[in-house]
Amino acid sequence: MLVQFTVLFLLDAAHGSLAEIELVHPDLACGERRWLWIESHWVTLLKPINEGTPSLRVFDRAVLKLDGTHGALLWPSGRCDALSVESDGALRPEFRRLVHQHLN
Repeated sequence: MLVQFTVLFLLDAAHGSLAEIELVHPDLACGERRWLWIESHWVTLLKPINEGTPSLRVFDRAVLKLDGTHGALLWPSGRCDALSVESDGALRPEFRRLVHQHLN
């Protein structure tokens, strides 16, 4: 049986998306959540280091800063991806396929 997922929170950038997802599979803990950075050819798992606040989340590979409906994903390399909240929570079709491949 394939792992399915529900998008709980979605932020879009020009060339990627940051998604908080909830996994659905009988072999997984109920309500298991993951944060994924998705770009055109890969998916990167971001592991939360601490719960943070609604405006600041620290991950093992990046820091998310939110201000209302806009935010930024800051990478250790100095790269900064400007983000905006996607209210309908719909991943781009090609990103949805990549996430399915990543999870399965």
